[in-house]
Amino acid sequence: MGMSGGFGGGLGGGGPLGAVWQQRRSLGYLESGRRPTRKTLARFLRVLRPHRWQLGLALGLALVGVLVGLVPPLLMRAIIDQAVARRDLHLLLVLAAGLLLFPVGGAIVSTGQNYINAVVSQGIIHDLRTALYAHGQELGIDFFTLTPAGEIHSRLVNDLNAVQRVLNQSLSGLLVNVLTVALTLATMFALNWQLAIVSAFVLPAFALPVLSFGRRGYRAVTQAQEALARMTAHLEETLTLSGVVVVRSFGTTRREAQHFWSLSDAVRHRQVRTIMVGQWLSVVVQVLSALGPALVYGYGGYLVMTGHIRLGTVVAFATYLVRLYSPASALAGANTTLIGGLALMDRLFSFLDLPVDLPEPARPLPLEEGCPLGMGFEDVRFTYRQGPEVLHGVSFEARAGELTAIVGPSGAGKSTILSLAARFHDPVAGRVTLGGVDLRDLDEATLRRNLAVVTQDLFLFHASLAENIRYGRPDAAQADVLRAVEMAQLQDLVARLPDGLETVVGERGYRLSGGEKQRVAIARAVLVRPRVLLLDEATSSLDSRAERLIQEALARVFAGRTVIAIAHRLSTILAADRILVVEGGRIVESGRHAPLLAQGGLYARLYHEQFDPGTQGTPLAAGAPA
Repeated sequence: MGMSGGFGGGLGGGGPLGAVWQQRRSLGYLESGRRPTRKTLARFLRVLRPHRWQLGLALGLALVGVLVGLVPPLLMRAIIDQAVARRDLHLLLVLAAGLLLFPVGGAIVSTGQNYINAVVSQGIIHDLRTALYAHGQELGIDFFTLTPAGEIHSRLVNDLNAVQRVLNQSLSGLLVNVLTVALTLATMFALNWQLAIVSAFVLPAFALPVLSFGRRGYRAVTQAQEALARMTAHLEETLTLSGVVVVRSFGTTRREAQHFWSLSDAVRHRQVRTIMVGQWLSVVVQVLSALGPALVYGYGGYLVMTGHIRLGTVVAFATYLVRLYSPASALAGANTTLIGGLALMDRLFSFLDLPVDLPEPARPLPLEEGCPLGMGFEDVRFTYRQGPEVLHGVSFEARAGELTAIVGPSGAGKSTILSLAARFHDPVAGRVTLGGVDLRDLDEATLRRNLAVVTQDLFLFHASLAENIRYGRPDAAQADVLRAVEMAQLQDLVARLPDGLETVVGERGYRLSGGEKQRVAIARAVLVRPRVLLLDEATSSLDSRAERLIQEALARVFAGRTVIAIAHRLSTILAADRILVVEGGRIVESGRHAPLLAQGGLYARLYHEQFDPGTQGTPLAAGAPA
């Protein structure tokens, strides 16, 4: 993982999605396709633990429902062997009424059980969804740089939806079917052990196809979800505002549509295979289910003819066969469903198992209150994942209350320094301090309360202008928001927008210009009232007049605060208290503007590349690269 020019850069240049996908695989991110193990099952059971009391209640209702369902065949037996045989009309009416009342009672119990099952399954999905999102927020920049956004979306949406379907199908069904098979068999043995043995003769055969179809079902589900993730990744890259603009600009709409067709076709084939695995198992189960009634009616008819049992018992057994084989076949199918569910859980657990790159300290240290804070780099070395060292023993002090500027050619390591200062990464050697405290010894809340960042890669939410400015301080008073607007020179923009501060800025702030978005980002940072402000060329998209106005405003904002700013336009940092010149991951020059210019080194060369030698401080080209 690497950054080039800004916090949102890639590994020294973007590549096709397939290359990024392969690189992500090599780093071990979001691995899937592992065979579910007992560990996966044990973790799933731990997910169920908080809902154990509701599951217990559901089990109790399931038991009541199964017991109620066992009564109607006995009533049918009594109707045939007693009421009809004795021509007892009163008994016939009572038993017939029972055939109506017991199913009604069973339906009521089943409704209550289904409600509890829905509460439990939705609770489990809620727990998983929030855990996945919270863990995703803690993952390092490496992960988001190397992982397509659609893959992350697929884990948190597609896989969770599939798990929800599995829970809805199997969480209640498994309990009910196990109880139904066990209690039905017990009742059948109580009625007639000979017919019960004949009826149960087929049951072991249901287990025979389970192992084979279970393995195939696992592979089919895993491959289907991976194909869906690839399709979702492509969808989110090419059917968003930024992606559509690029696709339209290069006239590749037909090519992207064809690529999406191929990805969707792969999903179609994988989903069909998943469905057919279960379908073939269902065919086998149906064939086996037909064998039981044949045996019961054949052998039962013989017992009736020889006077060993009565006809009502055979009818009751035939009715019980439906209650026996149907849940048994469902249990056989549930094995495939559950293995597929474990495959999905394995994909979710692989996300939750991703290591947190920036762990919270066990005993966080406090920061001194009420005074400006300085930042320090002490022999800092840094290497992006599986890459060469990009910072080589960087040491400097950004003194409290001063503006420290960082300049240098592209790829020199400027943004990496700022990224470490913001603790988007940790150094592999040395340390970065805030107020003399290692950033690794500060908890996240303390760090973000005292430090704000404005990056080149500006992101605005699809919300109102006020909500975007208030993002770091949602409880900020209106007066504070207006003051931040004034500091960032946004008054004209607010007056021009149809609903003022309540105007929705659109997806990624598309209703605003680049310079306006940068000023909104500055206002958002100003509102937090940080003691340290990190700027990654925060005025690069402003014209000369806007730049001058915002520099004047920022001069007031900077008062009493520590500021570290990357400067591509050297006109923005001529009055900096200290300028650090970075080249090849090292600080090669340090000082104020005039002495550095007089040295005739790298800084002087960068300066003269941007300014006409015959002018005094007038940029030749706004935003000229450094």
